[in-house]
Amino acid sequence: MIRTWVESRLNRLGTRLSKSLGKSDLAARLSSEWVEVLYIVALVILCGGTVNAILQPVNVGYVIFPSSGGQSVTETVVDVFVLLLGLGGIYLSYLSGRQTTKTRMANFFLVFGLTLILIAVYIGIYVSNAKA
Repeated sequence: MIRTWVESRLNRLGTRLSKSLGKSDLAARLSSEWVEVLYIVALVILCGGTVNAILQPVNVGYVIFPSSGGQSVTETVVDVFVLLLGLGGIYLSYLSGRQTTKTRMANFFLVFGLTLILIAVYIGIYVSNAKA
């Protein structure tokens, strides 16, 4: 009973999204693959340290809490941003290998993707050093 109620609400939300976004490929893919998108979003949020920030709350005055035991909510947001930045860099690097007709675009995707990965690694190391 609960499952059918949730599925009907999600189907209604999918039809509203597809009507508002039009007949684009993205809207069709999101409406058909909403479980996968929801799973990836939940995985990124959990990998960002949401559970640690909830179980061990710290003073909200810190952007990065200077102890290895606790984690602030803003630090969780920073961690999620770093994960998404690195994921975007990996995806753009992947697209560079798929681009076979335009070598300029392949080089652009590769350089931009590697730059995003390096920025994500730099921010991650900065946060790690600030916690030590």
